[in-house]
Amino acid sequence: MPRRSQVAALVLALVLGSCGGLEGGPTTTVADSIDAGGLADEVSELITAAEEVRGLEFIVEPVITIVSSEELAERVRLLIEEDLEPAYVAVAQRLYEILGLLDGTIDLGQAYLDLYAEQVGGFYDHETDEMVIMGGSSLSPLSRSIVVHELIHALTDQHYSFADLSDELWDNEEFERVSAISSLAEGDATYFQLIYLQTLSTQDQISAITESMDTDTTVMDSLPAWFAQDLTFPYDFGFGFVERLITDNDIAAVNQAYELLPMTTEQILHPEKYYRREGALPIDIPTVDLPGYTVFEEGSFGEWNTRLFLLDGIEPGDALVAAAGWGGDRYRIYWQGDEACTDDCGGPVAFVYKFQGDTPRDAQELANAIADSAHAIMKVGLARAPVDGVVTYTGGEDFAYVRIIGEEVLFILADDPAIGQLLVNGLTG
Repeated sequence: MPRRSQVAALVLALVLGSCGGLEGGPTTTVADSIDAGGLADEVSELITAAEEVRGLEFIVEPVITIVSSEELAERVRLLIEEDLEPAYVAVAQRLYEILGLLDGTIDLGQAYLDLYAEQVGGFYDHETDEMVIMGGSSLSPLSRSIVVHELIHALTDQHYSFADLSDELWDNEEFERVSAISSLAEGDATYFQLIYLQTLSTQDQISAITESMDTDTTVMDSLPAWFAQDLTFPYDFGFGFVERLITDNDIAAVNQAYELLPMTTEQILHPEKYYRREGALPIDIPTVDLPGYTVFEEGSFGEWNTRLFLLDGIEPGDALVAAAGWGGDRYRIYWQGDEACTDDCGGPVAFVYKFQGDTPRDAQELANAIADSAHAIMKVGLARAPVDGVVTYTGGEDFAYVRIIGEEVLFILADDPAIGQLLVNGLTG
């Protein structure tokens, strides 16, 4: 469910928001719990360092606040609590359970709160024009590199103004495009964060590596692996995307990418498709009315989410191959609930996914992989023998249906078999 990236996009939006501040020099404040020392001077030096490694200059100097690790975690937690809608959490919780991604023992909303409070090292709040960074009486080598990372976000947004576009796309539920932009931005900041680290002494580099290895990952380690994979996607694969741009055409190619933004996670995963401007094929899901249900959300899963969520129950290499034939897709989530709910937001869900492969073989690989994943981790019972490219699962708690015609795959999943069959009839009849 791509909207699960709302938490990541929230943090990203805070990092990438338009960089306000004061003309003439940075404004640096330090929480009362921290002995200020020479932090203001350190931050000024880091602003210069960020400008030098990135090859851009601030138009307006940033406003920076240094806080303790405890205060940063609390600020992140409060921001996420404000943004996580109860209805979204309830729908995502149920969908992930029928997809087999959650086993019923994990509270999804709490998991997001705890994970981001543990992992976020800084953010930029465009609503208050404030960059908030974790620090102490002085900044460690790792902390300095994180400051540079966040400064590069603010710096590039000043020059290319993509944060407002990301907000607009988010409001329009174009989450796949938001993920692609996020990956460019995080890959950019991560790449030049590492360039900055290379300018430090050998001892400082060792200290930064040691400190990063000592980072608390208790929450992340307690959650299913897909949480960490999804959290790190824009950093890891975004880094690879930016590295490819720089290798091919130097830093100018990264600047140009903000002018001609990547459109899909497929382009992030396969930069050659970005070069060719190979976009997503248009996909349409016919309207089907389900009694008592409303359409909660619809959009594009994209290659990354297809690999991560729909193919979680199979070997990573098989999932990679099956998703790599992605040409375009569309999903729709139906929900029997009230979006205005505040407490009890439960209710059954149904999920429709239509995939268009680049070739019939791509569709066959994806259909086989979804069927294998359904058999491995979804509570859908046994599969009937395929008939004319159709596989239906019966006898389980949930309902699943997979159909392949040419380059197209249709996948239907519901926690009410009767609703699942209504969707099959409405979409194939």
